[in-house]
Amino acid sequence: MRPLDLDTVDHLLSTTRAVRKRLDLGRPVEPEVIEDCLRLAIQAPTGSNSQGWRWIVVTDAEKRAALAEIYRKGFYPYRAAQT
Repeated sequence: MRPLDLDTVDHLLSTTRAVRKRLDLGRPVEPEVIEDCLRLAIQAPTGSNSQGWRWIVVTDAEKRAALAEIYRKGFYPYRAAQT
């Protein structure tokens, strides 16, 4: 396997909108990689430079599933009201 050119990867992650389509969500990610991703993410512009983002990194599968259910319960009524 060919080693990754991290400069190219960082460039792609910071410039490509369709990144989510290429993610392997079943593969574990090293904490250092997550930190690098967050470092890149905070470079994105925010309205009025408010920088109101919040990050939660959850590595436990059961906790992720529970959080997903909570978000689902909140999202579906919102989405239904938009149509």
